[in-house]
Amino acid sequence: MKRFCTCIATIAAVLFLVGCGGGSPADPPTDVRVVPGDGIATVYFTATPGVDYMLFRAAASSITKENFNTFPEAKGYLSVSSPKVVTGLVNGTTYSFTLAGSKNGGPDGPGTLSVSAVPRLAGATWSAGTPLGSDNLRGIASGTVLVAVGGKGAMFTSAGGITWTAQNSGVSTDLNAAVYAGNYLAAGAGGVILLSSDAITWTSQTSGTTNDLYAMATNGAGTYLATGANGTIIVSTNGTSWITVNSGTSNHLYGVSYGNGTYVAVGANGTLLTSTDALNWQAAASQTTLDLKRVTYGAVPTAVAGIFTNTFVGVGAAGTLITSVDGLNWALQTPIATDTINAVTYATQFVAVGSNGGIYTSTDGTNWQVRSSGTVNNLYAIAYGLFGYFAVGAAGANLSAF
Repeated sequence: MKRFCTCIATIAAVLFLVGCGGGSPADPPTDVRVVPGDGIATVYFTATPGVDYMLFRAAASSITKENFNTFPEAKGYLSVSSPKVVTGLVNGTTYSFTLAGSKNGGPDGPGTLSVSAVPRLAGATWSAGTPLGSDNLRGIASGTVLVAVGGKGAMFTSAGGITWTAQNSGVSTDLNAAVYAGNYLAAGAGGVILLSSDAITWTSQTSGTTNDLYAMATNGAGTYLATGANGTIIVSTNGTSWITVNSGTSNHLYGVSYGNGTYVAVGANGTLLTSTDALNWQAAASQTTLDLKRVTYGAVPTAVAGIFTNTFVGVGAAGTLITSVDGLNWALQTPIATDTINAVTYATQFVAVGSNGGIYTSTDGTNWQVRSSGTVNNLYAIAYGLFGYFAVGAAGANLSAF
């Protein structure tokens, strides 16, 4: 009699065929550990050689491999290894995980006990790394790797933000900023511009200026900017050919950002400029005469799912804080601190860093919390990437928050 054997496993509403002939179930790992992160959870376990593992997850307080797909956000993963990073999770939501194993294409065995975790915003708890040399680090960018740059051409890269490798930038001048959008770019003293496709091999580009460059930004779609001393703004569409545009000011421009179709540059004496094309700039009232050091943009979630508030945030001397919903009209807010705030960024929340190791976080750009950095070194730059925030500063200081 002809026999048919079909083994079906339901994974995230998709049917996967699991072989029945010749294989066998396997015991599950006994040491499953789940570490929550910012919109992620990392699953650790000890694998047995020759066993293929399947991971099941859902938004629930507890699951089994048999019932996981009856809960919201049910999903399964084939052939997982440890550590397995599960992405796309909603912060503040409880997720549960279970693993099962099989040998030689056989049916999966029993699942592990359910293990739960609650993803949460990064930026609350910071860890200091081993100093990266003795030079001040003033810029950091996140792409496929992190790149930190600083004094005397110092440059370091990291695949995870914990272990860093020194790179040869090819220059000995101070590097003040870095940015990534397909390629890595760094800028610094004397108008130096460096370009790299891999963050390892760097080539100098002709910037068209000898003024110091302090900040860089990109629209993520082929336009790069650098701002600097004496109102300098240079623009490129490929990172190699740069043009100088008229900023309309001779004040130093310490920061630049892009968001929602608008470029914003900030600088000395409260200088604030805006542009929709990076070529034509106009002054806007910043509501302050204090130096503005950096500016960033965030699409801040509202209580209504899928609805966001466009928010620009500028920071500077004496904890200065200004905000705007359109980049044109700005409001002066209560200072974040009494110390200078040197940098600010947004990914899942706003994070600002400054003098004396100051770190501050905000979910809306207006109300801020002080965080413990564990250092008194001045912090000069911050970036988000690899599911966490990374800050760098004086004397090779480098910190991470996942």
